[in-house]
Amino acid sequence: MSQDSQTTDQAEQQADEVVEPAPDTDVSQAPANELEALREESARNYAGWQRAQADYENLKRRSAQDVRDRVQQSQRAILLDLLDLADDFERANREAPADDPNADDPWRQGVELISQKLNALLLRQQVKRIETVEQSFDPEFHEAVGQLPGRHNEIVAVLRTGYTVGSRILRATQVMVGDGSIESTDTPDEAAEEATE
Repeated sequence: MSQDSQTTDQAEQQADEVVEPAPDTDVSQAPANELEALREESARNYAGWQRAQADYENLKRRSAQDVRDRVQQSQRAILLDLLDLADDFERANREAPADDPNADDPWRQGVELISQKLNALLLRQQVKRIETVEQSFDPEFHEAVGQLPGRHNEIVAVLRTGYTVGSRILRATQVMVGDGSIESTDTPDEAAEEATE
């Protein structure tokens, strides 16, 4: 017999020994147990993947919210600085005499033009004044810094204009409120009608 045929016969004999199960092992139980173990491992891996996916989505959501919060804080800080500038221009325009013979003065016209541009810029950023004319004190929009003679809880004087940006308060209006020393001009019938409305 040639050496090649002997090697082939030995290889076949070894293969038969590997394929043939040991007589004391149950062949039907081994694959079932292995299959069940693989299913359990697969379920664990899938559950882990779902948790990781949910954690990743939560991280993306939190990160996006953090970015939005930082942008809003930066925007708020810049707008508050611009409001201080707007207050200065408002004071300058209010203190200018109405019957000034130099009304056509280029310097004064320049100040008014800068004030108008600043107000336009604030409007583009959705910054609006909080109206206080003929309004009662509202702690959400107003900051009371003192009392003056007047009707109870009525705004008597505005010390610093307040602003909103979008639907949020950017800066509350500083006001003086009435101390209640002046009686309300409403008649009892009008007060009753207001109470029922």
